[in-house]
Amino acid sequence: EAPHTGRLALYLLGLQATCPPPSPHRSLVTWLKYYLEEDWTGSRRHGHPLTSYYQYGLGVLALCVHHKRVREEVIRRLLTAQRHGRLGHSGNAVDTEAVVALAFTCLERRRLVGTELAAELRAAAHRASRSMAEAQGPDGVIGNIYSTPWALQVFLATGTCQTEPAFGQAMAALLENLEAFGTAATMAQVLPVLHGRSYLDIASMHCQEEPDTLTPLDMEPLAEVPGNKTVQLVVECPLPWCYELRLYDRPVPVPAAASLLDVLQAAAALEPHDFRFHTQDTPQGPFLTQVLGLEARQEKRNYWQLLTAPNTPLQMGIADYRPQDNETLILRLSEW
Repeated sequence: EAPHTGRLALYLLGLQATCPPPSPHRSLVTWLKYYLEEDWTGSRRHGHPLTSYYQYGLGVLALCVHHKRVREEVIRRLLTAQRHGRLGHSGNAVDTEAVVALAFTCLERRRLVGTELAAELRAAAHRASRSMAEAQGPDGVIGNIYSTPWALQVFLATGTCQTEPAFGQAMAALLENLEAFGTAATMAQVLPVLHGRSYLDIASMHCQEEPDTLTPLDMEPLAEVPGNKTVQLVVECPLPWCYELRLYDRPVPVPAAASLLDVLQAAAALEPHDFRFHTQDTPQGPFLTQVLGLEARQEKRNYWQLLTAPNTPLQMGIADYRPQDNETLILRLSEW
């Protein structure tokens, strides 16, 4: 079983933001240090952590926010991965590069590394900031809508938000798509940005000044949408993985309010022997890992790309995107 690096890192970041007493989570910080070492054992076989560089970077960031030193070797693993472009694909690469850049900036700002390494980390963080600005699309989105808050956090943390035109364009895109952030994990990414903050600010919170304002929120259920719709579901697998490009192309009838995940489940129910898929639970919701027996794997540098015909990548996950009637959705095994 892979180490719980990312989950524990997110928990410790959230815990620190609630201003807890210092003693209860000391053992958790120790566990996170242990997970970082266990995680890296995967590199001996696959050339990357057992989990991912995203989770590994989160681990380093969480330790820094808790004012804990990290071994230089651990930091240099991330520096090397960034220099050699190993941090992932499309929107996922933005997420990972942003988390790593925030970790670098935190270590440098908190003076948890030596002078020479601090200069390297500062240069790497600014490299990441420039890379994200160059990755911005004409709609203002950087990577995808969920990776955009991460990029904005980097602009804020590195102080480039005042001079980087991409910041204002990305913020405008974010404000136009706030309805996409419907889970606790995605809200946690976007809320600091809306207040002009990044996760680095957790490290310098003045807890004695924090009022106890946490109150339960009554969530209204989504309104029922009457009727049905039909979605054309297409599965594509190009060379070198398959000889036949289009492996599946069928209309799938579903309720009008159905998400893409509902469409996949309906297809599997209609044709259990012809259509099969698997997902992996993540803090951002279910992530598509296998379709028709074809598994996307990090070591193969491929992933299941979600598109609406003819060739527009989706900006939401499978549980959040709700296709229109007669829309054609494409699941394409792609390389990063």
